[in-house]
Amino acid sequence: MMRTIFYLSIFLLVLCPQNSRAGDPLNVILLLSDDHNYRALGCSGNEVIRTPNLDRLASEGVYFNRCFTPNPICTPSRACVYTSQDSWSSGVTFNGKTIPDDAPTLPKLLSAGGYETSFIGKWHNDGKPWTRGYTSGGRCWAGGKFDQFAMALTPFGGEAEDREISKVYSTTAFSDDAVKYLNKNHPKPFCLVVAYTVAHDAFRAPPGYEGKYDPATIQLPPNFMAKPPFKQFNPAIRDETVLPLPRTESDIRKTLAEYYAMIEHMDFHIGRILETLNQKGLAENTLVIFSSVKGMSMGSHGIIGKQTMYEEGLRTSLIVRHPNLKRFSKINSALVSTMDILPTICDAGQLEIPKEVEGESLLGQYEGRRGGRDRLFFSYHDPNRETVTRAMRMKNHKLIHHLLTDEKQFFDLSIDPYELNNLTGTPELEAIESTMMSDLLKWRGSHEDK
Repeated sequence: MMRTIFYLSIFLLVLCPQNSRAGDPLNVILLLSDDHNYRALGCSGNEVIRTPNLDRLASEGVYFNRCFTPNPICTPSRACVYTSQDSWSSGVTFNGKTIPDDAPTLPKLLSAGGYETSFIGKWHNDGKPWTRGYTSGGRCWAGGKFDQFAMALTPFGGEAEDREISKVYSTTAFSDDAVKYLNKNHPKPFCLVVAYTVAHDAFRAPPGYEGKYDPATIQLPPNFMAKPPFKQFNPAIRDETVLPLPRTESDIRKTLAEYYAMIEHMDFHIGRILETLNQKGLAENTLVIFSSVKGMSMGSHGIIGKQTMYEEGLRTSLIVRHPNLKRFSKINSALVSTMDILPTICDAGQLEIPKEVEGESLLGQYEGRRGGRDRLFFSYHDPNRETVTRAMRMKNHKLIHHLLTDEKQFFDLSIDPYELNNLTGTPELEAIESTMMSDLLKWRGSHEDK
């Protein structure tokens, strides 16, 4: 009998070497950056920027280097994270749109599962974090002056009249509150969201980080252009007014030097949060996720902003560190989405994932038990109809359709990762392009408002 029990135990250990379902529910820390170019991390291969803490987090977990937002603009991209729904499913297709009350949301699902949900940082959706289900938090940007050096911050639960202008840089303020939160006692499992305003413009180095990067040492984006190579481009979008057109190499290098300093400063403060986890003995029971909500072009294709279907606007750098799952590989290059963050958190917290959720838990990929998607769909839909664009990406190909001008761009990413050669209409690729256009139209027919 004892021998039978022994062999059964060995069998279960082999079958489930590090069971994520065992033990206490995991705590969760979700760190979000803003307008963060996917190449602006050391672990992405950037040899200039210094991000040692995020690089270490990636080395200890899994770096999903092909993660994308479904909609590369402020409010919709955040709604995709918090609801795990595409913009057309949630209805949050542009800034100012409201998340429906019946939508699955991060604080709602985790609160129902017994978690304390806490929010610090940039809130750019409807209502306030405390009116959308979060039960605690720190200072938030929830309207008012947007200035990294003097941000109008509202205390959790406060009103507009309670806002105060921060005396420290935004990243410092949010990180101070996160460290303060982690130093408290936590009788329940917690989910802490820290949503940084960096690296949103204006692009100016934080105090003490001035001159950290010499513009002369900054490499231009490999797809730098003086102006965009397509007609449907709106130079009046606020992001595009940051620098004059046509773009110059000098302007882009100077701006990237400031941009990198902002991100290095954020990395330093993320290091403080991770060190506090260690000091409090929380790291061994805390899932840590880092992602940007969307990208930023920073001179690629002559674009500064994120409102583009190129990789620079859509792509984010997603890092997941699970405290006790055995990872399959350090780098995962499957197609994943920021919509996958919510179901990953639910899965790690042993919570049911509602059927309305459109993302997929990444824990199966983390352990190598399953693969990723074979395609992703994207949209940018300005209700003023100044820019209306759709796109579809597969592993090796991307199709972009600019609806207002009916321009199409088709790229073979296996040989052209920087999307420099438009292959639309190429005879030998006609079948692939035609199939992708058909699939994109089908997706639009099943998703978009009629």
